[in-house]
Amino acid sequence: MPDTDPKTLVFSRLLPASPQRTYDALIDPAARQIWGPPDADSVVLIDGDQPVVEGGRETSRCGPKDNPYVTVLTDWIILAPGSRLTYAETLVAEGAPLGVTLATADLEPDANGTRLTLTLQIVSYVGSEMLAEFEGGWTHAITNLEVYVSEGQTG
Repeated sequence: MPDTDPKTLVFSRLLPASPQRTYDALIDPAARQIWGPPDADSVVLIDGDQPVVEGGRETSRCGPKDNPYVTVLTDWIILAPGSRLTYAETLVAEGAPLGVTLATADLEPDANGTRLTLTLQIVSYVGSEMLAEFEGGWTHAITNLEVYVSEGQTG
């Protein structure tokens, strides 16, 4: 049985978009392929036409642009349009689990847009170094999300 290393991350951002626009960017597969990569040299590829529904599972791949070898299984738990979403994300490489994240995004209207609070409860199965990769990847993705919604892009 692999060792587990837990960590909780909380990101809070004021985004220049409505709660519904922000929510849509968080769940839309085309949008997530744009803002979601963990760094500039990586890619997120969401397989096929998978509906985002409570209780649904989405499969994607991520990693270096020339070899997105990590399989990402996203289980949608709570979808409350414009206010909250919760999902579990499992990362697997070469058949071995790397880690699991329980993500909750709370969206609150603000005079200037949306206050996004993203809470990530992470467990690494491959050591604490992976926690740093999770944190760096999410920091990059949240910055990309902020740019994405501020530019009014559509997925």
